[in-house]
Amino acid sequence: MTPELIHSLATWTWLERTAVGQVAFVLVAPRAHSADAVRGLAAALGLREPSCRLPYVGERVTVHGSSRARLHPDGWAHAIGLTVGARWSRYVVEGGPVAVLVGLDPLTPCAQPDAVNEYVITRTRGNRLRMGTASMRRVW
Repeated sequence: MTPELIHSLATWTWLERTAVGQVAFVLVAPRAHSADAVRGLAAALGLREPSCRLPYVGERVTVHGSSRARLHPDGWAHAIGLTVGARWSRYVVEGGPVAVLVGLDPLTPCAQPDAVNEYVITRTRGNRLRMGTASMRRVW
């Protein structure tokens, strides 16, 4: 995948308490309509449809300080940069699970938390989200 494709993506990160405990979330969605490209991203990450059991997709995340992380798809020369908070960073470094979500429909990069939440709910119901769980990749 190209740097241009990576720059066409928008990302969001957050921590959330779920039925299975605390989870660090990453959402990646296109800024403009490019469902084929994001399907390729979802495949390169090993993600599945919401109706399937969430797969563990391996060590996909690297953390770089308290405000930056990267998501690493298979076969991509470039990683996807993520802006993260200090709590998110610390939680992942300490071994917390990461839910990786890829939306197939556009979402504006300036979407606020309520809009992101609505996007996740509606795209999950409409089978327009791909999901999996990941962990941090140790970089030596």
